[in-house]
Amino acid sequence: MNDLPLIHYLYQALNSEFGIVVETSDPERLRQKLYAERKKDPDLACVSINISRTQPERQLWLIKR
Repeated sequence: MNDLPLIHYLYQALNSEFGIVVETSDPERLRQKLYAERKKDPDLACVSINISRTQPERQLWLIKR
């Protein structure tokens, strides 16, 4: 993960075909921060924020529903 604003990742997922994968050292902490950002824009409600099933220690999946 780089220094982009967190909301950028949500919009990136929204504008992708299926979603994106975000690498992080603390997926649960990042997930909570992204939930707070998602609440700011109702258009982002269709992006689900999930801890990876295959690499739960370092990945979040932002999935466009």
